[in-house]
Amino acid sequence: MQDIEKLQFLSEDQVRQIAQGGTPVFVYSRSRLAKSARQALAFKVLYGLTVRYAMKANPHPEIIKLFAGLGLGIDASSGFEADVAIKAGVNPQKIQLTGQELPANLADLLKVGVGFTACSLHQLEEYGKLARGKEVGVRINPGAGAGMNNRLTTGGLAASFGIWYEYINQIHTIAKKYKLIINHLHTHAGTDTSSEGWLNVAKRNLGFLSQFPDAVSTSLGGGFKIARMSYEKSADLQEISIPIAKLLKEFYEQTGRKIHLEIEPGKFLVTNAGTLVTRVIDSKDTGKNGYNFLVIDGGMTEIIRPAMFGAQHPLVVVPRNERKSNEVTEYAVAGHCCESSDVLTVVPGDPETLQPRKLERAEIGDYLCVEGAGAYCASWSTVGYNSFPAAREIIID
Repeated sequence: MQDIEKLQFLSEDQVRQIAQGGTPVFVYSRSRLAKSARQALAFKVLYGLTVRYAMKANPHPEIIKLFAGLGLGIDASSGFEADVAIKAGVNPQKIQLTGQELPANLADLLKVGVGFTACSLHQLEEYGKLARGKEVGVRINPGAGAGMNNRLTTGGLAASFGIWYEYINQIHTIAKKYKLIINHLHTHAGTDTSSEGWLNVAKRNLGFLSQFPDAVSTSLGGGFKIARMSYEKSADLQEISIPIAKLLKEFYEQTGRKIHLEIEPGKFLVTNAGTLVTRVIDSKDTGKNGYNFLVIDGGMTEIIRPAMFGAQHPLVVVPRNERKSNEVTEYAVAGHCCESSDVLTVVPGDPETLQPRKLERAEIGDYLCVEGAGAYCASWSTVGYNSFPAAREIIID
């Protein structure tokens, strides 16, 4: 039998049992979530560490509760996310709000202790009006970024995130006007950053930090690479942490300032703790020179990443009934939406071109599991398109 992807944490019997409650359904593994949280908390630095879960990756309340119980803080990208975290039981003082939009309820969030990072000069000015003389963080666009493509790059000329690094003097002008204390500096360059890339981000970050004498903590953001496909390699957090710890030590020796480090992983914590279980609802082909299609009862309403930027997810066929089969077929897997972009089997980084996958031969009524579906799937979908409802989400032990 040719090499094909395997189920990551579910057994075939579990898939069949879970599917009886209806498909599509997201399944999350509590043990895998806890394991990834412990890996992030083991990031080695000298002067203190805060790991904040970037909850935009997956805002399921039970996942938020689990991570908070393990000692993680929360990185919220909107006032709405901060509210969700608070309702999930997170201590507001463990939440840092860093977003594109100034929340209408910012004053209420500040009253209960939510931290705030200004991402524009306008945000800093408005914060100053609300919280004169208080502490505040600022996010700097470092002028460079990384990612598979521009849609995944959060630093540089093409990114609207943060305050452009050449405007630091204007930050100080606003801070002086409202007697603000800038105690926290945030930079974020993108996603899937390499170890070398992380080191460059840290160096640039500390260069900016020297211009903020009151800052006692700094955040390098998230974007730790996580392998979805069998041929990919995940970031080694221990490897990344060693040179960053060295930089922080050198900064202390030069300035006498011990900087508390923050990181904000999202997908690193939840990606491979999630599987989307779908049902094969149809099969068709486009002739001898065309494609064999499997059509499933999920798709871009649950996972839009392939359609957006050619993202890859392992796909595994699970027979509805046990059967012995050594037959492998090349399939293009299409979703249930009336949309040509609703295809999961595309060329990496190129959503315009189909690239069929070798899968176990499937029949209508079988199940197809989309692995690596814990991050930016349920939270980043087109639910409501064609009026399809949201998929169920369950957590298993």
